[in-house]
Amino acid sequence: MRQDELVTDATPILLVQPEAWAAADPDASNRALLAQGVGDVDFLGRHFSTKLQFGTAGLRAPRGLGPARMNRVTVRVTARAIGLHLMDSGLHQNGVVIGYDARPDADIYALDTALLLTKLGVPCLLINDPCPTPVVVWHQKMRAAAGAIVVTASHNPAEDSGYKVYGSDGTQIRPPVDQEIESLMDFSDLPGEEDLASQEEIEYLSGSAAVAGYIENVVPSNTSRKSELPFPQWVYTPLCGVGGATMEAACTNAGFPLPVRVDAQFEPNGLFPDLPFPNPEEPGVLDAALAVADAHDAELVLANDPDGDRLAVAIKVGVEWHQLTGDELGLLLCDHQLATTSGNNRLTASSFVSSEAVQALCNERGVEHIRTLTGFKWIMEPAVLRTDSSWIFGYEEALGYSVNDLVLDKDGISAAIAFLELVQRLRDRDVDPLTRLDELAKEVGLYVTRQASGQFEASDIEETLSALRNDPPDVLMGSPVIGVTDWSEEPAPFSANLLEFRSSNGVRMAIRPSGTEPKVKIYLEQFVASPQGNLKDLRDGSSELLESLGAEALSWFDGQV
Repeated sequence: MRQDELVTDATPILLVQPEAWAAADPDASNRALLAQGVGDVDFLGRHFSTKLQFGTAGLRAPRGLGPARMNRVTVRVTARAIGLHLMDSGLHQNGVVIGYDARPDADIYALDTALLLTKLGVPCLLINDPCPTPVVVWHQKMRAAAGAIVVTASHNPAEDSGYKVYGSDGTQIRPPVDQEIESLMDFSDLPGEEDLASQEEIEYLSGSAAVAGYIENVVPSNTSRKSELPFPQWVYTPLCGVGGATMEAACTNAGFPLPVRVDAQFEPNGLFPDLPFPNPEEPGVLDAALAVADAHDAELVLANDPDGDRLAVAIKVGVEWHQLTGDELGLLLCDHQLATTSGNNRLTASSFVSSEAVQALCNERGVEHIRTLTGFKWIMEPAVLRTDSSWIFGYEEALGYSVNDLVLDKDGISAAIAFLELVQRLRDRDVDPLTRLDELAKEVGLYVTRQASGQFEASDIEETLSALRNDPPDVLMGSPVIGVTDWSEEPAPFSANLLEFRSSNGVRMAIRPSGTEPKVKIYLEQFVASPQGNLKDLRDGSSELLESLGAEALSWFDGQV
């Protein structure tokens, strides 16, 4: 989540005095910017009145000046807070694993983090090259470290940087830990050079060694895959992120042919040329990969997001490309995991805003499924709390997938290998993934999902949600509303600012605000119990109706509720 300045008060209260910041900031460009604006009250308010807060997936913000942006001072303050929290918890001696992506200054932020934590007495292992987030997370679990930190903004725009923090259980930190760390982020006393250890005190691990350990332990070897059919040519892009080398190594280990590269996007480049928003969910982001696939007569495209923890898939149908939705890919991967694992204690999970198709499939197969709050910090919680269960799958509609319990977070690399295995298994039956979705629809019913989102004033969002709580809609798509769930009234840990409506014709609508961003997100789903006739036509028709419903729901936030 981005956290942009929204301060308009002409006489703001500053969290830190400009002269103190200038003395602590080692970035000459930030000091020069501060010198130019030091007498400007509006400037000081924009840069020094708010601080970063933990969102769904850690800290994310533009790089720049002040405690509400990512910079070396903010990173040092956050690292100190993490270190103090570990010391208070008695876990600091177990150390921290640190990694980073390829964005500008990510290596500097990671090194500053390691130097400050080491000075506090927290041993650090720094992976000293850009690498995928799942690689870092696996190394934390393997070493039983007290935590992990990944300097990454995932698929945010190029001007952003971020900070993912993992707790002692190997998952992303959840409340109250994130709130406890925030409370220790003290900008009244800024760390200086004297608060850093020497580089010789840090343990380093090369990126190649880090990736090799992950591949050897997380990616199944080619001995586990047997097929008489050769694998088709396919195209892959890491979207200028850090997943390329790891993906190719994973393919080699798993016995799959290397993909055709999207050369312009294969090497890490944190400036993301021609990718203003490097999120594979966004329309047009995969265009370059699809063009390469067309040129090579390939019918399959895979993409990771820039830190390698998400997976997108597109499949050619005739002369057209169909990019699987996050829910469609989730259903296919869950089906694959259910078919290739066994046991009476298997466990799966997905978020409340994701499709209910996976839950229906697990129920049909007699496998336990848990619905959780949004975000992989919640999706993976059952994997660590249910020690008597065997974790096999978790997902969220935003292209995040977990296919093993070796990485306690979403993992776009191992999910990609699982998808390639899925494709091979289906080819052995002379079936493609889209046909398999039709088969599953006939087994558990047809689930069609769609999303809508819009930016509004934060006050308008809260006012509209409050109005919807007091006076929910009577109908959705012409059908009576038969169920309303206000998740803010649910007991912990399920309490969330989320409203859910269900209609008698199988429509489900979930609405939530997007954390600190002035944005509302609407998740729509229609369920057809016994689909008949042409399933493509049914899907297209449902999708169009859901699109109209999403537009109507967004109008509620323009004061038309």
